[in-house]
Amino acid sequence: MADGSVTLARDCGATSALYPYVFKAIFRYLDFWSDRLGLFASNSTPCAEAALCHQHVKKTKYDKNDKTSVLPKRGTTASQKVDISSDEDNVATQFGSSLVWQYATRCIDRNYAICNLCSNDKRISTNHGSTSTLRQHLISKHGKNELMIPIDKKKDKSLPFSLEKKRQLDDYLIKSVASDARTFNDFGKSGIKKFLEAALPGYVPPSRHTITRRLKRLHVLHRKKLFDDLKHVDYISITTDFWANRQNQSFLVITGHYFKSDDINLKSTVLNFSKFNERHTSHQISRILKRKLRELNISHKVIVITCDGANNMVRAIGDLDLYAKRLWCVAHRLHLTITNAFGLWITKKSGDAKNSTDDMADYDDEKRDDASSLTTEDMDVDDDSNIDESETTMKNPSSDDDESIDVYDDEMVDNWIDDNNDSSAHTVPDQEMIYNIINKCRGLISMIKRSTILTAYCNTERKKCHIKRNLCNDVRTRWNSTFCLVDSFLTLHKVIERLFSSKYHLTIKPEQITKLTGLELTSDDWTMLSKLHFVLQPFFHATKAMSTRRYPSIGFTYYLLMRLKNFLQSETRKKHSIVKRLKQLLLTKFLYYFETDHEQLNLLKMHSYLDPAGFSVLSDKDKRSIEQDMKTMVADDISRTTRSTPRSSLSDSTVATTPTLVNKSKRSAMDAFHESIGDYIHEGNVSDISQRATIIDEVRNYRQTVTKFNLKHKPDELSATVFWGKYNHCFPLLGKLAKKLLSTPATSVPSESAFSLSAFLGRKE
Repeated sequence: MADGSVTLARDCGATSALYPYVFKAIFRYLDFWSDRLGLFASNSTPCAEAALCHQHVKKTKYDKNDKTSVLPKRGTTASQKVDISSDEDNVATQFGSSLVWQYATRCIDRNYAICNLCSNDKRISTNHGSTSTLRQHLISKHGKNELMIPIDKKKDKSLPFSLEKKRQLDDYLIKSVASDARTFNDFGKSGIKKFLEAALPGYVPPSRHTITRRLKRLHVLHRKKLFDDLKHVDYISITTDFWANRQNQSFLVITGHYFKSDDINLKSTVLNFSKFNERHTSHQISRILKRKLRELNISHKVIVITCDGANNMVRAIGDLDLYAKRLWCVAHRLHLTITNAFGLWITKKSGDAKNSTDDMADYDDEKRDDASSLTTEDMDVDDDSNIDESETTMKNPSSDDDESIDVYDDEMVDNWIDDNNDSSAHTVPDQEMIYNIINKCRGLISMIKRSTILTAYCNTERKKCHIKRNLCNDVRTRWNSTFCLVDSFLTLHKVIERLFSSKYHLTIKPEQITKLTGLELTSDDWTMLSKLHFVLQPFFHATKAMSTRRYPSIGFTYYLLMRLKNFLQSETRKKHSIVKRLKQLLLTKFLYYFETDHEQLNLLKMHSYLDPAGFSVLSDKDKRSIEQDMKTMVADDISRTTRSTPRSSLSDSTVATTPTLVNKSKRSAMDAFHESIGDYIHEGNVSDISQRATIIDEVRNYRQTVTKFNLKHKPDELSATVFWGKYNHCFPLLGKLAKKLLSTPATSVPSESAFSLSAFLGRKE
């Protein structure tokens, strides 16, 4: 076509006046084929396209008074956009149906548009085809109010609820995503959409992008609220710990525990949860902790930091240069007591039996653990949900004849492993016997999990016996996991015995039968498991009780430790019984971990004094020593208040209500005697109080009141909350001190729970 036009022009002796017609024909020809083959678009680079687009916009600048200026046609490339304003066939059409394209030109990459009304060729984002930003620009900058999208009144009338109701539903939905750990697109799935359409016709849930944006706003809002709350806190205790997921990404968590000035209920919250990309040296840990505490403006308010006993953590806390003291996690210490007393993780030498090495193959990664390993609240043996979770681990797809490699879904890595004795050089015969029995149990669990035939047989027998519990394996870093293993074996005693007796009737290989025979438990083994269960059960329940996050735990924890010590020291009827030997092994390690470090023990006693449960197990010598320290602490607080408070207000602050003995009209000799030795008084006299507030009076009357309280109330985790909720107004000085000391958590469970929740959310996403 182009060649014919040129020939025609030459034959007719065309002059320069014919050239416009010739080139018009050529460009029409190119328009035709470029629309179909993308000729120019494919041969041009992004930079060239952008330059051509910019050049075209300058040439075709929109002028509302110039009716000859046009916009480019949809589907044309930048190289085609020449001055063709005289061609009526090339009248521009707007992109899609939006009116905004009457005033703007889309760039080649379609993620930006250039405003035709701006003198500086302003580029405006149209990412993902959105025109909201461009529309807002034209309305606000150029007054194009006709582009405003009108509200569809008919659609509003069809809704069964108002816009305010929709906002409320959206708020509840977004909060449910956070509180229930839902994925962001849960409400966009077909099933829940059908339910919402039936329950709330016309309601459209927010998209995942809206939910993400709103959750970020909620995070900022709650972060600000946390800062505001911490401004009104006088003292705070924190826990801190490290965690690494199976991608080996390390995280640092800091949790805070405090009492508000006008409330006796303990508050616990996560202060920081962030990646830790530095080396885990004491210097780096200390530096990051300082920075995080300064950001929260609580460095001067921290009194105790609870953490594990890892050497880098111990040195890091010591390098903080804060008033805060370090307290070891009691639950970690109890776990070390058990594992090292019984030698549960002794490393065998190379000359040991092959079966022992094979059976322990699943435990080579001692620092790894699953998501439920770090919260003792998830270890309830009667919890059906935990039983179902353990059942699923036994249903790994594998061949009926061959054993498959057992794959663990490791989510948690607990970085503490210090003080675990894994050497067999100093083992005693009882430890060797315990290790062999526990190792048999581990090997049997591993073998069952690797074979679908054995798994199916055990599941069938469990259903016949109406037992929901499944076999539970132990992990080196999981608190009380060995007790859970022993408990599961005793619960499934009949099922395991039937498995051993029926092994020749199962369609398994001879090698598997031989291995199963070597793992068979004797009557002596079952007896030892029963005795282990007896001595470990108090440790299991004690760890679970002290791991509360809703109530003050420090005083109640000391009470539990002393009761455990009494249990281990109690005599049994048979002088050389197995139980006595097991208790002696535990007692030796218990005293080593809890009573050789006098600084830590005294700190625990100090914080336990103002808890009725902890007070009940303190010796008189300890009480007198603690009272002297408390008098000094109160005097120091008063002196600091004196330096910062005017004298007129100081006199008002020192006058408070303190329980003292009331002058009776008639007092017996016995009453005088009780008063002289500081014996407790009747609870009714506590309400009659004088106006002189001295720490000596408060300490004396606290002794009397808490002793009377313990006679009427059995020590439990609520003792401190109940006592101070009733008598807080009677002890203004000690009450303030109680909020300072009782805020200290005895374990690092709050940090561990944050890790567990994080792993859970990671799996759901």
